[in-house]
Amino acid sequence: MRPLGIAVVIDEHLEETLTWAARAGFTNCQLQLWDMGCLTEEHARQTRDTARRCGMEVTGLWCGWHGPIKWDFAEGPSILGIVPPQYRASRTQNLLDGSAYARVLGVDAVITHLGFVPTDCRSGDYAGVVSTLRYITAVLRERGQTFLMETGQEPPIVLKRLIDDVGAENLFVNYDPANLMMYGNANPVDGLDILGRYVESVHAKDGSYPVNGYELGREYPIGKGKVDFAGLFGKLRALGYDGPISIEYEIEAGNAQQRQEILEGKAYLERLLA
Repeated sequence: MRPLGIAVVIDEHLEETLTWAARAGFTNCQLQLWDMGCLTEEHARQTRDTARRCGMEVTGLWCGWHGPIKWDFAEGPSILGIVPPQYRASRTQNLLDGSAYARVLGVDAVITHLGFVPTDCRSGDYAGVVSTLRYITAVLRERGQTFLMETGQEPPIVLKRLIDDVGAENLFVNYDPANLMMYGNANPVDGLDILGRYVESVHAKDGSYPVNGYELGREYPIGKGKVDFAGLFGKLRALGYDGPISIEYEIEAGNAQQRQEILEGKAYLERLLA
């Protein structure tokens, strides 16, 4: 497997963050963008040049979308991603603008959360997601790009069915093991039995299962949660996976503590990968 990477949010501190990451031994990163005002060619050139100055390979662009966000089971299903019909068209445009941004970066993989994909394959929202993904993947195919759906908000078999129903050869998965647990949808090692052949990118993140029906499970520093990284890496190896593995750390604990826990997680994972 290639050296561990890190997921980094594109913001006003990007150069400082990438400089720290490079000094910490990271050589590649997945960039994550949530500010839709940044989706311009000029901003993309600035980001590309910053990554190059820091000696950082960009392995993918994780592109968000505008509008309300709530990561829970109460409000999330009705407002997240391209599933809610009232946001579908405008957020589709956000993702296509993200694709154009990624082209300037020289990045082939565009990644996002779709939202809570319906388990009912006969629902109108499910049909709308299929149709929208056919459109997005067709545009990205012309641009030589792949489109990756991040796991978590639906069971792995729902994503597998969605891939089959869309029928696009450039539709893949960004596999987040912690999300699968935090949303209560799968054991992440077993989930690879369903989605393994479609995995093109992996988040290294740790977490636990939910304890009630309204809130997600908790994220933990890597090695402190319930994700079986040894089993996960073993199965990825068996599948022949050679794509990026990016440490994603979203616990707000102060900059110094976050960075220390990222470094401890990096060392823990590298011991498993050795």
